[in-house]
Amino acid sequence: MILETERLILRPLEIKDIDDFFEMNNNPNVNRYLRNPLLNKLDVENYIKKIRAEYVKNGIGRFGVILKENNKLIGFSGLKFRANEENGYANFYDIGYRLSKEYWRKGYAKEAASAWIEYGFNKMQLKIIHACAETENIPSNNLLKLLGFQFINSYLVNNTLHNWYQLENKHESKI
Repeated sequence: MILETERLILRPLEIKDIDDFFEMNNNPNVNRYLRNPLLNKLDVENYIKKIRAEYVKNGIGRFGVILKENNKLIGFSGLKFRANEENGYANFYDIGYRLSKEYWRKGYAKEAASAWIEYGFNKMQLKIIHACAETENIPSNNLLKLLGFQFINSYLVNNTLHNWYQLENKHESKI
């Protein structure tokens, strides 16, 4: 499966993406709010393998964000099925995104996330998509609000305060 937006191609991550993925994650600004930073290429390779296994198991996961103009991987975004409990929820789909720093504040995260929201609601028929962001990660919290996510509550993960959001499918039948 591949999704396209005006400027982006959203495609499954591949082992060949290790160098670009490592370059993105090797920036302390990108790692600042990550629970489990990827510190070397072996970590990146294992992470990509884990994501690829999620595609097989769940039919969805985080996809590579490729810039159409130069075919460069600039990050990842996508829906992920979460079986394990977080903030009192289990067996839900969340949206996530991460971009290389040089591609921040250009609308790419919003463009990719919007495509995934549309896919989740229209193709997967999801009723709700969840999201979380560290409370101090102001840009990510602002993006979730811009996308229409509603703040639900704050909660602790590893002694760090996170904000929990959800977005309801407005076109979902209420019958």
